[in-house]
Amino acid sequence: MALASYVGAVVLVAALGGSRPAAAQGFYLGGAASHAAINATVVDETRNSYKFFLGYELPVFLGFEAAWVNFGKFDGVITSAGGSTRVGYDAKTATAALTGRIPLGDLVTLYGKAGYMYWSTDVALTGTATDPHFEAGTDHGHDPFYGAGLRFNFGKFAVLGEWERYRLSDVDINAVSAGFRVTL
Repeated sequence: MALASYVGAVVLVAALGGSRPAAAQGFYLGGAASHAAINATVVDETRNSYKFFLGYELPVFLGFEAAWVNFGKFDGVITSAGGSTRVGYDAKTATAALTGRIPLGDLVTLYGKAGYMYWSTDVALTGTATDPHFEAGTDHGHDPFYGAGLRFNFGKFAVLGEWERYRLSDVDINAVSAGFRVTL
């Protein structure tokens, strides 16, 4: 359903808007709604999340991008001989990335990104069981991340779909996003 909505929005914008070649567009900002999937020992579920980003495209197929991502709160249960514990895992990150792009015609751009992120997590535990991957409290750190996407350009407005992979300590998060960006 989400994919059909996304494709419909792209077709509508293409019908209503003008085109601009998929060349360097300078400064831009945007946002995206994401479907984030966490894969950890006791938490294996998906949540809706969101992000805001800004960047700059150089004329030589490279660029820079910074973003703030809120993954939302994931829930899980630790079970052991000692009982069970409810886990609440809330994660956010700020990222900085180098981007690369390949125009695939006048309207479409394929792009990738790789960078570094500073993440923060809040873990709430309620119960008696333990797991070495989760300790109650706030934690933070920094790790690399990467992603790829496809962008459809309509003048100063663009719609995009992308996938990103994050690793926050021992926890993997994959995010699939649909979003927009505006060239300033």
